[in-house]
Amino acid sequence: MNHIQKLLFITVLLSSSVAFGQLTEDPDERRDQGRDPLRTQTPEGRPLPFGQRLRFGGGINGFRFGNPFSLGISPVVAYQATEHMIVGIGGSYTYTRYKAYTNTGSTVPYLTYNQYGGRGFVMYEFIPSILPNLYLHGEIESTTIQQTENQTGRTAAFALTSPLLGLTYSQPISRRFGVNLTALYNLNYSNNAVASLIYSSPFVLRLSFF
Repeated sequence: MNHIQKLLFITVLLSSSVAFGQLTEDPDERRDQGRDPLRTQTPEGRPLPFGQRLRFGGGINGFRFGNPFSLGISPVVAYQATEHMIVGIGGSYTYTRYKAYTNTGSTVPYLTYNQYGGRGFVMYEFIPSILPNLYLHGEIESTTIQQTENQTGRTAAFALTSPLLGLTYSQPISRRFGVNLTALYNLNYSNNAVASLIYSSPFVLRLSFF
């Protein structure tokens, strides 16, 4: 058998092996190729362990430079309860400083705010076949603000509990991490001094990562 015949024989043998492998491949595996991984199960259909359903993340909130200066953080721990439901808890801390001008034109610290909060939330992907990754979002948030007058040292504290409802769109980066844009409406908003310190509007927008 010359070299050309040997090459043709090997090519036919390899082609037959590939074709046989494609025909005998597990039909379930072939059918699921290209699909997103399940959020609560392994590819074999076994439930994921508790730790592999957890998500960790958060965001930066109240970010402002100048007068006032404000910066906050909001860590989040979330749990993939079902394929379409996420439950979680979060905390927040925001530091805000206002400055006032004196008669000489210099600036001195005037008011300092330390804002602490905690929240529990539920997200439900309600129309995954039409708009995947769009969630109904509901939460209860409790916030406390400690106000300090820097010149006098006098302090005061305010507290507010806010139920919020709205939507979250989550852009997945991996099975356990995504970028989340949330729009909520504060059902307990009122245009009084305490509420205005926490939220300047009944509408709340957030960008978070978990």
